[in-house]
Amino acid sequence: MKAFITGVVAAIILATAASFVLDTEVQRDAETAFQTRGVRL
Repeated sequence: MKAFITGVVAAIILATAASFVLDTEVQRDAETAFQTRGVRL
């Protein structure tokens, strides 16, 4: 039971950290993500 609870807590911590990283570092708006010389949005 102790290992299960430890696993659940670890999964929650990893999910929270991944959510923070994806929200701050990876996501970009459409104008930034698809900006090239030949495209106008």
